[in-house]
Amino acid sequence: MIWIGPASSVFDFTTYLFMYFVFCPLFVSGGVLFHQLPAHFGGAELALMQAKYIGMFQAGWFVESMWSQTLVIHMIRTAKLPFIQSRASAPLTLLTMTGVALLTIIPFTPLGTALGFVALPAAYFAYLIPCILLYMVLATVLKKAYVRHHGELL
Repeated sequence: MIWIGPASSVFDFTTYLFMYFVFCPLFVSGGVLFHQLPAHFGGAELALMQAKYIGMFQAGWFVESMWSQTLVIHMIRTAKLPFIQSRASAPLTLLTMTGVALLTIIPFTPLGTALGFVALPAAYFAYLIPCILLYMVLATVLKKAYVRHHGELL
């Protein structure tokens, strides 16, 4: 089986940097990084900011991880270009798309709240969609290199 570790690591690192240094400060704390929150907020307001920051970070990480790990099934299931040269069966496609949709809405539900997630602003998806497309391209490139080196996918 092809190892997609490098692609996953690149996008995990990218997501961490984006969520910690850009997204959470922008949408939670007015530009203040998590470790700087105590210098700008105190008491209950600090606790609320920290909880919102953590909740948004975890929700963003959860959604990005679920999208990438679910959609990578399509990337590694065939040596051909997925969705273009080879399409998965209708049940697999329906299952993955339903899974992605259901997992995406969790942060917006009472279950998400119970898990400590914070609802993601729509702007998050302006990052997520290009990130996932790039992840899929990188996984496909790595898969092609693997096939070129080993002569077959499995």
